[in-house]
Order: sequence, then structure tokens, then C-alpha cells
Amino acid sequence: MRTLVIATLALAFFPFSSAGAQEPGDSACGPGSEKLSAHTDKSSHPEPQTIADKAVLVVLRPTMMGNKVQTKLAVDGKWVGVNRGDNYFIVTLDPGTRQLCSQAENKAKTSLNAEAGKIYFVQQHVRMGFMKAENSLEILDEEKGRAALAKCHLSTYEKK
Repeated sequence: MRTLVIATLALAFFPFSSAGAQEPGDSACGPGSEKLSAHTDKSSHPEPQTIADKAVLVVLRPTMMGNKVQTKLAVDGKWVGVNRGDNYFIVTLDPGTRQLCSQAENKAKTSLNAEAGKIYFVQQHVRMGFMKAENSLEILDEEKGRAALAKCHLSTYEKK
């Protein structure tokens, strides 16, 4: 009986999954093995423009909280960009329900019903904890999104 209790506690505190690995059935997040490196481009500040047959997604981190912590964003299982503090990037999406996944030291997920010809703003929030940084996602209305965008610099990335 004592061995069973110890084994149960071990599983609860030390799960046997590799950090950053894509979970089975986890269609929102990108592959855990794919690494991205973010860079800040202070020389340009492109504004999002509507596109008739696509939705436009602006992904923002308008604060310096956890500045060096990189937050990747995937759409439907593919990494599309990465931010650090005071950064943003823009991606185009096909219309329809899209699954979003933001990853720092945890995964935050939400869905978005993307409509062609519209611009959407999503903010990656970072909360510093004890020896780790957690992130969450918030879909912003246009007014809040544009105000946050004004505080940010363009983020570019490359695969490592």
C-alpha cells in the first residue's frame, strides 16, 4: 500500500512527459521541437491593413514584464511568430475558426472565429512566478488593440 501511495505522489509531482513536446490531440500548438528566436525591429512600424479575403491577426506584448521571456504563437498547430516585451507581429489567416496557442513556460489556448476583411488583436500576457513565467491570451477590442500597438515595436523571428 505504501508503494502505491509513493508511486501516485511521484506521478502527481513529476509527470513523465517531455517539456515542450506536443501533446497528443493538441492541434493548436506547434511542434515542441521547433525553436524560434525573436528580434526587435525598431526601424519600421507597419500598421495592420484589412485584406478582402483574409483575416488579419495582430499579436501584441505591450509591456516590459518578463521582457526576455519569449512567447511563441501558433495557429492551428503551426508556429507563426514570437514576441518579447514591447513587441508585436502581424499574420494573415484564412477565414474560419482558428485555434491559437501561446507558449512561454506554459501553454495558453483560445479560439478565434476569423472573418475575412477584419483585423483582430490578441495580447500575450506574461506573469512572472517563482522561477518560471506563465502566459495567457486575451482577445482585445479594436480600441484597446490599437492603443497597445502604439506602444510596441515589430518582432521578427528566425528558426534556430
